[in-house]
Amino acid sequence: MATDGNKATDGHKPYPGYSYIWRIVERFYRSRFHFLRIHDRYEELVAQYVEKRGSPREEIRLLPRELSQLLSYKELEVLRDEYLEPLKEACHSVFRTRDTTELLDRVVNDIFHELSILKEEHYNVLTYDANTAAPKPGGVLAREQAAVLDEVHDVFPQKVHRLNHLYDVALSRLQRILPSYLDDQVLIRSLFLHRERFVSRAYDRGLIRFYELMYGETKVFEGFKGAGDSFYHSGFYELAIQCFDAGEQYLQGIAPNAKRNLDPGYKAVRDHFRTHKKKAEQHLASLEEGSAL
Repeated sequence: MATDGNKATDGHKPYPGYSYIWRIVERFYRSRFHFLRIHDRYEELVAQYVEKRGSPREEIRLLPRELSQLLSYKELEVLRDEYLEPLKEACHSVFRTRDTTELLDRVVNDIFHELSILKEEHYNVLTYDANTAAPKPGGVLAREQAAVLDEVHDVFPQKVHRLNHLYDVALSRLQRILPSYLDDQVLIRSLFLHRERFVSRAYDRGLIRFYELMYGETKVFEGFKGAGDSFYHSGFYELAIQCFDAGEQYLQGIAPNAKRNLDPGYKAVRDHFRTHKKKAEQHLASLEEGSAL
């Protein structure tokens, strides 16, 4: 059952929708990367105009072509259709009921609508082709063009900065929700499988940070254990071996500080990694022998 967005999500499994949570995580972080590229390029171009013209950014007025080039219509379209649309639908499926919804669902919905407005405003600028003859000064078309461009000069920074803020809010909320899905095998396995892809870019310590958010800083090894066991029991022995190896390497890396930073049961977990890795290797060898017959 979805919870009120004003309530904390602490506690185990407050939400349904285990089949959707990986899609939410994957689409959110990828959409955030895509938006940050748009945001950073926009800020860089605006800063260049500020330096070039020596005026405060709020006083600068650009030509239609210059204004349109601050953003890419195609990039806005891709962000909305390929990332935010499926993210929004997944959030609705997990967090929304007839009477209540979760804050993350509301914020993602706001991101989608704010981006849609920004995209439409950008389209309005594109309709003024720089190669088209300028309208007669003082005429109806000139006044209409000036009104539209004035509006866009205000809307662009408002929406870009608003979207940046909303993404920060959504990130914070999603991080609080992640512990509710620490038993979701699709999620913990998929994070491991994507550890060298978008997961590595999401945080400085990539997969480790995700498992910290889910299991706590002293029980990161539970993520490797859960994913490895799931691979093992599903018959994906090669992946299980990779996961158990990665888990043991993580334990070895923090072993010097184990007494201060790690749960006392870490030795049992290390033995679990080694034992199940050996079993996985035996199963794999048996399969290879069987296929050779």
